[in-house]
Amino acid sequence: MSPAEDASHVAAPDALTQWGGAASGASASGEGSAGSAVTSPEVTSPEVTSPEVTSPEVTSPGVLSPGVIPQNGAPLKKRFFLLPELFIVPLLVVTVLVTIMVLVYVFFASAAEESRSIGRLIADLKVEGVLDRQTPVRSAHSLAILAAGMEARGVKLDEKDTRALIDVFHQSRGNAAIHRYVVLALGRVGQEDLVLPLIESVLADPDSETGARIEAVRGLGLSRSVKAVGALEKELRSCERSEDWELRAGILQALTNVAGGPPQPSASAEERPMRREVAGVLRRYLDDQSPVVARNVAMWLAESFQDPSGVPTLRRLLDWKYLEAQKLTPEEQALYLCRAIECLSKLGDEESLPKIREHAKENRNYKVKNTALRALSSVPFPKIESVRS
Repeated sequence: MSPAEDASHVAAPDALTQWGGAASGASASGEGSAGSAVTSPEVTSPEVTSPEVTSPEVTSPGVLSPGVIPQNGAPLKKRFFLLPELFIVPLLVVTVLVTIMVLVYVFFASAAEESRSIGRLIADLKVEGVLDRQTPVRSAHSLAILAAGMEARGVKLDEKDTRALIDVFHQSRGNAAIHRYVVLALGRVGQEDLVLPLIESVLADPDSETGARIEAVRGLGLSRSVKAVGALEKELRSCERSEDWELRAGILQALTNVAGGPPQPSASAEERPMRREVAGVLRRYLDDQSPVVARNVAMWLAESFQDPSGVPTLRRLLDWKYLEAQKLTPEEQALYLCRAIECLSKLGDEESLPKIREHAKENRNYKVKNTALRALSSVPFPKIESVRS
């Protein structure tokens, strides 16, 4: 037999089985034939006498060649395969149980906080303190939510609760997360005579940080008090630098909250000229050095004052390429485009209709598409309806 043939027999698992069967058959046929098989050079089989061909189950227990099945017929199982079963499975079970317990705790804790009155939340915040812990932050967040609901119903805090909330205001200055919610609640539902001087003092303090000043501006805007306009305009004149754009935008938005909205027939003589005055202030910032301020001013004028002064800016916001050039995220691009469509349709701008129709047909962003479709279905002027037909 040639070396190549010999190598092929050793490498093939089927050959191992055949030679094993031949060896057992030779031992069962009698001594004469077995002796001749051993002594005759021509008949001697290297597969039978060679140690390499000897069945691994007999000569090397515990070490199996690929494809060889143990004598008991059970599949090979290495010991280290038991480690996942002993550690990973119990760990997964524990992780699932802990997750369920946390979710249950959060659910019931949130339900308990929502059931507390605003007076109880204020008292709890005074007791809990304003340390950097999760419980006071959740209480402050629930306080701001309840304050928004009270504002919608036209309800204000009484003097006692307002003073208690002012105490929390002073305590929370070192915790921005809590302080923000407290300022918003004070602005929305605090007694005006007590809250406005307090918040204005933050703006009057030259050592106040930018973050604190922005929160104070938001509080004044949410008070929707005509008395807040003077302090806001004074602060606006002091933040004309390019790096003050965020504070400047906050002041302009606060002025919009105070004076904006649809004109009311019952508006006082003081409110009517104030509305015109604030609209004039916003128009001065349509060309602000910050594009964020300029874009938002155009929208606030259209949404809250029905003023078309910012229409050229709004038309530019209908162009995807323009928005991409502003280095905005895809989400911000869609948000600006949707708001621009809503503002232009509210103003009844006919020249923007072809672009709005394009957005209604494209599938690039479904929020934009739906906004465009709603705008086309509710265009306010009959003249535009004839253009659509």
